[in-house]
Amino acid sequence: MVDPNEHERAAMATASERAGEFIEALGQTDMARWTPEQWRQFIEVVCGAYVDALCEQQAALNAALARARPA
Repeated sequence: MVDPNEHERAAMATASERAGEFIEALGQTDMARWTPEQWRQFIEVVCGAYVDALCEQQAALNAALARARPA
């Protein structure tokens, strides 16, 4: 990613945390020994956490805007 913004960096931090949690739970730090299924799960965890974090940020922003705007 070229020149990520603050939201993307925050999402990457969340994805990194989830990746670490996955690796700890798997108990296998040598990625070369992972099965194709373990690799797929890892990618799913990382990508899912990144997207979820961006969505959560957007939802928080939308809620803040809704509170700031008169009804």
